[in-house]
Amino acid sequence: MKYRLENSNFIIQVESKGAELEKFTSKKDNFEYIWQKDKNFWAKSSPILFPFVGGIKNEKYFYDEKEYRIETKHGFARDNEFVLSDRGENYLEFLFESNEETKKKYPFDFKLFLKYILDENTLKMEYRVENLTDGKMYFSLGAHPAFNVFGQPGENYIEFEKDEIGKSLTAESIGVTDKIRDIFEGNILRFTDETFKEDAIIFKNTNSKKVWLKSDKSDRIVEFDYNGFEYMAFWSVPKSGFVCLEPWDGLGDLVTSNGQLTEKEGIKKLEKGEMYQKSIEIKIL
Repeated sequence: MKYRLENSNFIIQVESKGAELEKFTSKKDNFEYIWQKDKNFWAKSSPILFPFVGGIKNEKYFYDEKEYRIETKHGFARDNEFVLSDRGENYLEFLFESNEETKKKYPFDFKLFLKYILDENTLKMEYRVENLTDGKMYFSLGAHPAFNVFGQPGENYIEFEKDEIGKSLTAESIGVTDKIRDIFEGNILRFTDETFKEDAIIFKNTNSKKVWLKSDKSDRIVEFDYNGFEYMAFWSVPKSGFVCLEPWDGLGDLVTSNGQLTEKEGIKKLEKGEMYQKSIEIKIL
């Protein structure tokens, strides 16, 4: 089911499957900021990544001396139906809960909330994870919104809030390797289709807490605030016309991973009854 929220400036649309943002449309000029799904390139627009980010080595992991198998990349929440748990004049809140099927792949009881708040020209996406397990809970969480770029290849760039030493981790089909790639230095990351020929570029603990998506040939600007996330990744598909801005609290398995969930790179932990909260903000300037 599709849900709509609007104010005098923008319209958003969210699909209940995966609580996925499908539209963020300007009323001023009808420009669509969110990339529209096209299975010829990528059949998503803004999936939620939970309870894992990236892939699991050999599609299996171990917890409490038991083996669990999961074949999907980026967990399973994005492929499940969320329910509308609350709504108001300027917000929509969605909920996905653990069930018998999720427990076969992931042995924890949880509630996962995603709340969309539209305020003037800003869309805030709030993530909340509640541990309902009688014990500890281990998980990762990430966002994956895809934005339409404003120019042709070579004209688009990402401006960081502060100077960075843009050394990227390398994600390959076999997992994240220890190969470090020099992508850029300074606060401007220019990207083309070639930038993502080795999959996503992934930066850990950036100096910046926000970036701006811009183009040489357009006055449109997207400000993207990801404060609090451990990793910031960028990804695209050649000739698609989109770029994904991906804040992650977690990482795909390293090629050297031993498969133990508690030792997984970037894994987060909640004690019994604890709650995790993070948010991102998308502002159209």
